[in-house]
Amino acid sequence: MIKRSHPDTSDGAPHRQWNELLQEMRVMQTGVQILAAFLVVLPFQARFEMLSRTDEVVYIILLVAATLLILLLITPVAVHRYFFGQRLKEQTVSLGHAIVKIVGIGVGLLVSGCVWFVLQVLFGWQIGAWVGGPLILVTLFLLLALPRILIPVGSENGSGS
Repeated sequence: MIKRSHPDTSDGAPHRQWNELLQEMRVMQTGVQILAAFLVVLPFQARFEMLSRTDEVVYIILLVAATLLILLLITPVAVHRYFFGQRLKEQTVSLGHAIVKIVGIGVGLLVSGCVWFVLQVLFGWQIGAWVGGPLILVTLFLLLALPRILIPVGSENGSGS
């Protein structure tokens, strides 16, 4: 790994950065789409009718969150396609970078929220809270705090490459 004290400003940097973003989006999108597919089929299961009104509201929140994350993940690609050939790669990469940071945190919270939801439906609110609460805290630590702790010495900002 090459350590740089300044950002890559070479002519090909936006293209390399765009390709890196696409790879990251592919990894996240697959997981979110699979989780969304499971959420979409839940109402067609016999046990779904046993959910309380509160459980149904939590389910709707999780389903809408999964949908919004999928839409956010395809937004940079749609913007890229719209501005294709107009030499706006740097702006597209900047937008994609911001969206991927948001989606990364959103995916972590969605996964943690789904685990919490399943546990509380199967075993009650107390077990859901005992396992799901700490799981959400670990998610927030891993996705928000840890990257800030790992900022390399001499880095101007924590935006990464």
